[in-house]
Amino acid sequence: MLLKFAYDGTYFYGYQRQESLLTVEGEILKVLRKFSISERIRSASRTDRGVSALGNVIWLKNSKTPEDTIGILNSNLKHIYFHSYALEDINPRHARQRWYRYHLIDFDVDYDRLKESAKIFEGEHNFKNFTRARKNTVLKIDSIGVNKFENIITIDFFAKYYLWNMLRRIVAAMEAYSLGMEFGEDVFEERRNFGLAEPHGLILMDVIYDFPFKRIRIKRKWRKKIGENYLSSLIYYYLAVI
Repeated sequence: MLLKFAYDGTYFYGYQRQESLLTVEGEILKVLRKFSISERIRSASRTDRGVSALGNVIWLKNSKTPEDTIGILNSNLKHIYFHSYALEDINPRHARQRWYRYHLIDFDVDYDRLKESAKIFEGEHNFKNFTRARKNTVLKIDSIGVNKFENIITIDFFAKYYLWNMLRRIVAAMEAYSLGMEFGEDVFEERRNFGLAEPHGLILMDVIYDFPFKRIRIKRKWRKKIGENYLSSLIYYYLAVI
């Protein structure tokens, strides 16, 4: 089965399990093993430290129903909330598309230039200058959408997959462009140090497949567990409206 879940990444040292560190994957595995549900999982995406998710996905195999499995996980995890499932037996990495959203506070950002910069990064490019990866750096960003809600600007990225730190580096470049820096296609050839956008602004909104997931009913006690700070409350808000 596939299980879809949200988490507040500010509480964890990243997604991938690490010895002696609090990670999303590590905490999930502790509960699964404690209740003899599953010894291993496969994950759709491994987010960086500080990055949150609304719709990451894991695969696991067990004899319990999805509702029972989700109930046990949600009753024993903090800052992680499972909300949907699909009875599919596939590697979750084989998704059709991944949707990330970056939340940027509008401190005198030129909104029109920010939208203009998005066009530079759409399409297929060699993103070697926007990652530490040294191979397989050519990929396609299907679309980048920029929208404004009062003093919050959202930047939505849609692509099949991404490289390590890639989106936070692109956001930093887009913000620099909006503040007056000039560049075009040359940005993929000439290495520049734009820095990294802060991780807490980035949320993995959804991992999209060619089949639907079924939502479960949100229980009151789980609502309280995920609404403990601003970012957690934002994630809960998205869960309620999407």
